[in-house]
Amino acid sequence: MSSRSDLLKVLSGQKPDRIPHIADPFWNEKAIHKFVPENCYDENTFCLPSDDPQREGFSSEPRTQESRETAVRMAQYIDMATIGVGKGAVFTFGHGGPGEIQPVVIERTNDYKILQYEGGHKRQINFDPFSIRYFDFPVTEENDPEKLILPDMKNPDRFIDIKMDSKFFKESGFAPTGSIQGFFSGVHNSFMSFEDTAINLLLKPEFMKRLIKRLAQMSLDAVEMYLDRGVEIIDVCDDLGSPDGLLLSPETFREFFFPWYEELVRIVHQKGGYVHFHSHGNIARILPDLVSTGIDILNPLDWNENPNLPDLVKKYGKDIIICGGSVGDFYKRSLEEKEFIVKRACALGKIAEKGYIFGGANVMESNSQEEWNVLQAIIEKARKEQL
Repeated sequence: MSSRSDLLKVLSGQKPDRIPHIADPFWNEKAIHKFVPENCYDENTFCLPSDDPQREGFSSEPRTQESRETAVRMAQYIDMATIGVGKGAVFTFGHGGPGEIQPVVIERTNDYKILQYEGGHKRQINFDPFSIRYFDFPVTEENDPEKLILPDMKNPDRFIDIKMDSKFFKESGFAPTGSIQGFFSGVHNSFMSFEDTAINLLLKPEFMKRLIKRLAQMSLDAVEMYLDRGVEIIDVCDDLGSPDGLLLSPETFREFFFPWYEELVRIVHQKGGYVHFHSHGNIARILPDLVSTGIDILNPLDWNENPNLPDLVKKYGKDIIICGGSVGDFYKRSLEEKEFIVKRACALGKIAEKGYIFGGANVMESNSQEEWNVLQAIIEKARKEQL
């Protein structure tokens, strides 16, 4: 029985043979190289241009069949139910693929590298300790939204790999997914500082609506290109909260972003696809809004950020498929704690009326090979037992 088969059973309201698994993207390239066999990754696996071997950007040449086979081996090794389509998009919410703005490396040292993204902003990736600095945002004035130079998401050349990716991944037993930017985080991650975003949502609403509309239409164009090429699930990453609560008021979410989620779901469902929405933080105050849009999968619902998670699952689990149930600092925990967290997460499947997907078992290169091997066995056993 394929992983995709179990996932499609959950999506259609049936009981799977075992709980599907969607891999957490909280891996860096060093962790991939440490824990995964060499034939499971290549230059198209990770969401940033490769450091080993060093590459300044993703190739403009069509993806090779060998690269697709490599992605399938990765999914088989980690026992994923999905594979992201496009270069750099293997992991769900890995922020790769043609539906998101793409980076090129413009500076590299032993301590950091700087990437410039389509649209203009830059990110500095510091290696040790790992951190990311966002800077040089292109939108600071009220006439800037119309001046933005954005990728043409209707250009078929940009999506040249997607039809073959989707076909091969489905034939190999995995659901193909395509990533787009979140309607909120896509603004403050890539086009305007978070501080300016928060202030302008309050003081310059019409300016912000123009900017959000421009970016949202870019993403929705990408959605149609994905779905027309065989993608089954659209992944949208939009962190709306922190452990303490929302990053914006429910009223602000409803005014500026809720209508775009309604439109996203309308387009995806019209074409027979599913929407998988990701947000960190305690977002309980807007769960009724998200559920009402018709979103199919809600992820990740971190237990530490939502301590009343079982109550939320009981309340909303009849309307939406719950994904996650782990904790953000999972990789730091002892093996005993990890086993408890995995079993507790998978046990949500017993109370999630519509269906449950496990996700959130992140690892870093600081973990040991022994921990990784034991963790794989723990996750596999829990997914089979906790139905």
